Amino acid sequence: MIKLPNLFFGIKEDKYLIFDEHETVHFKTVRKKESDIIECTDGKGYYYKVKITQIGKKKSFGEILESKYIENNEKTILNLFAPASRWERLRWLIEKSVELGVDNIYITKTAFSNRDYKDKVEKINMVIRDSAKQCVRFHFPNVDFINFKNIQNYATKNTYFLDFNGQKLPANIASDVSIIVGPEGGFSKEELDFLSSNFNAIRLGNKILRFETAAFVALSYFAIALNKI
Repeated sequence: MIKLPNLFFGIKEDKYLIFDEHETVHFKTVRKKESDIIECTDGKGYYYKVKITQIGKKKSFGEILESKYIENNEKTILNLFAPASRWERLRWLIEKSVELGVDNIYITKTAFSNRDYKDKVEKINMVIRDSAKQCVRFHFPNVDFINFKNIQNYATKNTYFLDFNGQKLPANIASDVSIIVGPEGGFSKEELDFLSSNFNAIRLGNKILRFETAAFVALSYFAIALNKI
């Protein structure tokens, strides 16, 4: 992995990268100026070395000097099914999920967490972008919005849900993993029956944790086991 002090995000257009207002503000924050050489990504696996040619008020431009595709050599997938709960907590969890190498984030409507975040796609993608830049991640995770009843369509072979009555965290993990986290109000009886019939329940300990804390603990365990970080 390339170590970069500042990674920027741009959209490729011919021989140039286009930087939006958010990145333009980033330029000014870290005191970049025209003619500076910076290192960038498009979030789709590409690395670019770019010479800034113009810094505007809401958009900037840079000439691509070098580009190469960074292979994603990770052999396993880590998915998160996060409840559609309060934004400030969900935002924190999305940010940490990116840092922990989660590949797919499914914001899931449940009986007790049914906020609609489809109108906040841009805001969510911005959280992912900033977090990926911070941890120098060239492949941004995917985000989707689903209903609880459709979880099985996205689940991997090893799918676990967090529950106080579950088993201890598995010692041996060799393939793709999905984690299902319920909202603070928990799962409904119908949801719990469905989960128990199709997936494995795991517990983290004896304390009651907020959903984002529980998700972070579980993801950290599996991220380390799967060499995602």
